[in-house]
Amino acid sequence: MKLPALLTLCLFVSLTACNETETATEVIRPAQVWTVGEQANASTTTYSGEIKARYEADLSFRVGGKLMTRNAEVGDAVKAGQILARLDTADLNLNIASAKAGLAATEADYANAKAELARVAELRRKQFIGQSALDAAQAAHDAAAARVSAAKAQLKLSGNQAGYTELKADQTGIITAVYAEAGQVVAAGTPIAHIAYDGEREVQIRVGENTAQTLTAGTLANIKVWSEQSSEFQGKVREISPATDITRSFLVKISLLNPPEKLRLGITADVSLPRAVTSEASWLPASALFQQDKQTAVWVLGANHQVSIQPVNVVAYHEDGITISNLAAGTQVIAAGVHKLSAGQTVNPVPYDGASAERPAQSGVEGRRSEAGL
Repeated sequence: MKLPALLTLCLFVSLTACNETETATEVIRPAQVWTVGEQANASTTTYSGEIKARYEADLSFRVGGKLMTRNAEVGDAVKAGQILARLDTADLNLNIASAKAGLAATEADYANAKAELARVAELRRKQFIGQSALDAAQAAHDAAAARVSAAKAQLKLSGNQAGYTELKADQTGIITAVYAEAGQVVAAGTPIAHIAYDGEREVQIRVGENTAQTLTAGTLANIKVWSEQSSEFQGKVREISPATDITRSFLVKISLLNPPEKLRLGITADVSLPRAVTSEASWLPASALFQQDKQTAVWVLGANHQVSIQPVNVVAYHEDGITISNLAAGTQVIAAGVHKLSAGQTVNPVPYDGASAERPAQSGVEGRRSEAGL
């Protein structure tokens, strides 16, 4: 009976020693810390946009028919009056022939009504017939004259429609898209090609709700083209969409004030707009965001280097971080590894250098995408 008791005692001593060793060797992990207010708020926000013509249009025929030829291709420079496509004219030529025949018939009726009116008028002058007969002849004459006018108008309309079988460019520009091929039957108004007219150019960007609310027409912006980063020029906000589109963002059109020569359509440009923030707002790295239930929050470093959760009010999401409004200057926030923390955990604070920034909480990602117009 002494041997089992001795084994039990040895096992108890061994487990106690292991627990003491684990407690003694518990590691306090380092955490990158950002101090609120230690960096000034960025003065601008950068968005990616596309260079477009201010005036563009879909070109289409005013009549329907079979497309016989299309002379324009994407990228073609066209001049005003240049023929871009043609329709089959067979049916419209038949309409013209029918209108001419109708005009000839009404003119014959009119000539007969005119002669009849002259005869009846002579008989009335000699008092061989009554006034009612003269009135009837006059009415028939006027009706025949009206039919002649209608037939002439129909003939002119048929002639115009035959002329509509040629699609011409209204102004000088560049074809940026084509929508139909030869042999296709198109209805009146069906787009055949898209043209960007020569002249003023602009850059179009999409911004989030916060920016759209504070941005005003006439605001100046700095613009850089990706293919020519050394070339920087200015633009002016011309139009801000009053509603979101399918991307849930607001379209902003910025007129180019002094663009470089031969600026190609469709190229990408960076647009820097002033960032509107209040004096109480502070900037934080995007990696500091944490999602607690449905509330956006951050981890705050407290006494004895222990962390606690702190809900925050996000003013705006930016490509390089976030702007919040309810953290006092000097507050230390965990800027990286926020998803590995727990309330009351002790950490070893080190200055934030951005090297360990990780992807923020899901809501933060969606917000930044919205603000960037993605």
